[in-house]
Amino acid sequence: MAQLTEKINDFFTIAEVNNEALMDTLSEFLAVEMGGQKLYEKAITLVFDPEVKTKFREFLRQTRHHQKVLTDVICKLDGDPKMRSASAKVADEKAQALLRSMVAAGLSKEQRQLNAIENIVLAETKDHSDWELLGKVARQTGDKRLREVLIPAVDEVEDEEDEHVNWSRNKLGELSMMALSQERGSSREQTRTRVQTNGRRKSNTNHKGRKG
Repeated sequence: MAQLTEKINDFFTIAEVNNEALMDTLSEFLAVEMGGQKLYEKAITLVFDPEVKTKFREFLRQTRHHQKVLTDVICKLDGDPKMRSASAKVADEKAQALLRSMVAAGLSKEQRQLNAIENIVLAETKDHSDWELLGKVARQTGDKRLREVLIPAVDEVEDEEDEHVNWSRNKLGELSMMALSQERGSSREQTRTRVQTNGRRKSNTNHKGRKG
C-alpha cells in the first residue's frame, strides 16, 4: 500500500475527519467489497488457467473476510452497515456493469478469461485505493478512537489487498502476451498452409498442362 515515507509523513499530519462523510465513504467501500465478491464468483466460472482459478478462490475467501472487517469497523464507529450511501449505490452500478461484460457475446474462451481477469484488476485497483485511503485517515486523524478502530483493520487487510491487485495485474499481462504470441503463431501457420496449398495447386496445374 502506501510507501514508508508517505506513512511517516502522515503521522506528522493532523486532519479533522467529518464523521458523516466518513460513514458514507465506509458504506461505499463495503459496497465495493461486496461487488468484488460477485466478480470473483463469476470470474471463477470463466477462467480455465489452473493458477488463476486457485488464486481467485483464495482472493474470494479473503474478500469475504474484508467485508466482515469493514462491517466491524462501521459498527464500532456506531454506524449501520445496512445503510447505503449514494456513492455505495454508484459502486453497485459499476460492479453490475463489469458483471454484464463478463457474459458479453462474441468472445472466445480465451478472451472471456482475459476479460474476467481484467475486470478483477479494475475492481481491485479501486478496492486497493479504498484501503489506502483508510490507512491515511488512520494515520492523520486526531481522533484517538477512530485511529484505534482503523489501524488494526488496515493492518489486517493491506498485505492481502497489495497481493490482489499486483498478482492479478501481472497475471493479466502474462496471459495477454501469451495470447498475442499464440495468435501470431496461428497466423503464421495459416499463411504457411495457404502457401503450401497454393503451391500444390500450381504444381498440379503445371503437371496437367505437361501431360496434355
